[in-house]
Amino acid sequence: MKTIMLFAAGLVAAGLAAGCSSTKTTTFDPTDPGANTARALGTVSQAECFMAARAAAENAMASPSFDRFLAQYRREKGDTLAVPLMQVGHLQNKTDDPNLQMGLVTDELCTALLNSGKVEVTLATGRDASATFSEARDLRKDDNFNQSTVAKKGRLEAPRLSLEGGILWNRVDTDGEKVQVYSFNLKLADIDTGKVIWTYNKPFGTKKIKGSFGW
Repeated sequence: MKTIMLFAAGLVAAGLAAGCSSTKTTTFDPTDPGANTARALGTVSQAECFMAARAAAENAMASPSFDRFLAQYRREKGDTLAVPLMQVGHLQNKTDDPNLQMGLVTDELCTALLNSGKVEVTLATGRDASATFSEARDLRKDDNFNQSTVAKKGRLEAPRLSLEGGILWNRVDTDGEKVQVYSFNLKLADIDTGKVIWTYNKPFGTKKIKGSFGW
């Protein structure tokens, strides 16, 4: 009798384990549902953000609208090798994941843009302009510095392009699934005309399927 009870308890434990393991969380690309890797629901993978940033930079630099802008810009400058200066705003975290390091994602985006060879990036303007530029120019007031080496007035170059955006999210709950989709959203505009010359929206997300014993 004791053996039967132990065997039954084992079956119950196995069933519970199976039920718990049947609830799983995976990542998915809505445009390619077959490409899945595991991570927790309600979080964004930093690696996914880096990949999205690199893909966005490649998409922008290869877009026909940017090619048209670049050709016109070079005609204006009379230089077939001229490249425009771009200010990149700090990407905004508009998700419910407070641990997302958007500064690192912004850096990854800037690196990919610079590596394209089609734009230069400035830190002197924009919402997140570096304070080091004004601090360096304040050295004109300090006689301890060789003034011929201090940055001169009128040398900073104004950007022609502005890039900004962030990561957005949306969540939909049904009886059997919880779907949370994130979107990497960017806009590139010509500061001279105010025209948007390129937009980008890359969705990715998590999907949690309800198991036999609930979530």
